[in-house]
Amino acid sequence: MDLLKCSGLTALEVFVFTRVAAQLHFDGLTTIQAGYILFATQYLLLKYYRVFLYPKYFSPLRHLPGPTDNQFFFGQFINLLRAETPTTLYTKWSREYPDAPLIRYLSFANTEVVVPNNIELFKEVLQTQCYSFQKAAYWRRMMKEIAGDGLVVMEFDQHRKHRKMLNGPFSLSNVRKLEPLFKSKAVEVSQLFDRAIAANQYGNTGVVDCIDCFSRTTLDIMGTTILGMDLGSLAASIYGDKSKVDNQNDEFTFHKAYHILFAQGALGQMLLYINGFVPTRWLPLKANRDFLFATSWIEKYLTELWRKRRAEIEASMAAGKYESTDSRDLITFLIGESLPGGSAVGIKETEIVGHLLQFMAAGHETSANLLSWGLYIMAEKPHIQAKLHEELAGLDDDFVYSDIEKLPYLDNFVKETLRVYSPASGMFRENAVDVTLDGVRIPKGTCFDLVPAVPMLSPQIWGKDAGEPDPTRWDRLSGDQASPYAFEAFSQGPRICIGRPLALMEAKIILVEVMRKFRILKVEKGFTFENPSPVLRPNGLEVRFERISS
Repeated sequence: MDLLKCSGLTALEVFVFTRVAAQLHFDGLTTIQAGYILFATQYLLLKYYRVFLYPKYFSPLRHLPGPTDNQFFFGQFINLLRAETPTTLYTKWSREYPDAPLIRYLSFANTEVVVPNNIELFKEVLQTQCYSFQKAAYWRRMMKEIAGDGLVVMEFDQHRKHRKMLNGPFSLSNVRKLEPLFKSKAVEVSQLFDRAIAANQYGNTGVVDCIDCFSRTTLDIMGTTILGMDLGSLAASIYGDKSKVDNQNDEFTFHKAYHILFAQGALGQMLLYINGFVPTRWLPLKANRDFLFATSWIEKYLTELWRKRRAEIEASMAAGKYESTDSRDLITFLIGESLPGGSAVGIKETEIVGHLLQFMAAGHETSANLLSWGLYIMAEKPHIQAKLHEELAGLDDDFVYSDIEKLPYLDNFVKETLRVYSPASGMFRENAVDVTLDGVRIPKGTCFDLVPAVPMLSPQIWGKDAGEPDPTRWDRLSGDQASPYAFEAFSQGPRICIGRPLALMEAKIILVEVMRKFRILKVEKGFTFENPSPVLRPNGLEVRFERISS
């Protein structure tokens, strides 16, 4: 925008310059030289104003409270990259300014960012004025690398249309049809735990890497749910059932690809984040080559699968042999809806593939983190684990999900895990129009960081022990705690996570299967966080466990 403004002004000035120069017989500068000088001078002055003068002296947001330990030009940008987790500084600022509805900090090039700091403003942004906001431009650029042109980057009418189309497959009634799949994968996890114990020749305990185990499990579930195929990721793990592995040892797989995307290491994550502001993918670095190969491999695989399945279904329909069923995987559902008369007619192939990219990535990674943090809490809080075992003791061996729904402590435990260790590190927006929040006029294009950890770890809402897991707190909610906007694990409003019912059902079934047979003893070794990262991922989290005697 600044380039266009300066270009337009320069064109006008050059027109005036040529007329005046001709009258004064001035030939010291050519028209092109004058244009370059005028453009460069104006552009640099405008940028100086934007970066250094506007935030400090002219912005209507300059009086909002916020951190003051800014670095020249970068504001809090580098501090956020150096923080222990993606949410550390946000929760720190929230505690420092507990009574401030809005917190302001400076980011790259001293760009102003607003952080809502109470549930009323979360409601304003996510619900009341939802469509006055859109995903932040830098965040769209980052997510598009992983999720393509899917639902996560869509806005306004396009988002409404696609969300309506996708609601059906993710409705509670359709998710319940996946119960046999969830249970079979949960049993496979239990068998993996048994093989881990058997591999320990020195005792009756075993050790697993939680992220590796559960990301493979949930990736397999997404493979069946989204693509209609078992990817065999769990079977290919170190303690997996190798009889189920279809010669994947030397092949590039979905698990390997997503491991590159979500466990890139510090340099890879930094490149992903910075690329949202300044292009970095051209740099000749191994982290870039690996990332680009993984993203292109996934996109190519899904595109070819879409075309192949669509051709098969069209051929089957032409031959009069096609039979539609209610329990279809997502790709089959989308193919059906893309045929004449369907709700997806006219939708671009890149958008369809984008949906597949998004659900494959987000659908397995966040659930794996939830399960991993659940086991971490059990290892660190034995009394919580003991209460879970006590509640599960009354469950029949042939339990069904309706039995699990009657377990209040398990339900509290899952919600508390999500509250303390939110799967998503943030929701990043910018206002598409001027808005007023808490009496403050906020100019169009201002960035907003909505961080779930801010309300979910707020001592103002949850008390002094807000950071401590306590499932029983859900039995005594009061005041702001009872507001849906105090619990932002899945966001709220029209853009609430479409996969929420699936994630909760999947997690509960897997936890029940594991906890009925095993006891988590301790965290075997420390873990690290990916930062920057769109998720709160405990890399390297290993737990030791034992089998419970029948």
